[in-house]
Amino acid sequence: MNPVAALIILHSLTGAEVVVNPQLITSMQRAAPGQPNKNFAEGAKCVVNLVDGKFVTVVETCDEVRNKIEGRRQ
Repeated sequence: MNPVAALIILHSLTGAEVVVNPQLITSMQRAAPGQPNKNFAEGAKCVVNLVDGKFVTVVETCDEVRNKIEGRRQ
């Protein structure tokens, strides 16, 4: 039996779908609402860091990403 990776679909700032393997996520950083932050582009709500040092900036909140990882419906 081959294990199957459960992938999650997130969305970039342009609306494009980004498929991520949750097992490769090392950390997430949320944007502080109403505060300017040079680490976040306008519209970004969460930065998802990956094991290879890359990151994905997404429009979903970190709570929404966590719910997707845990398989919860929104």
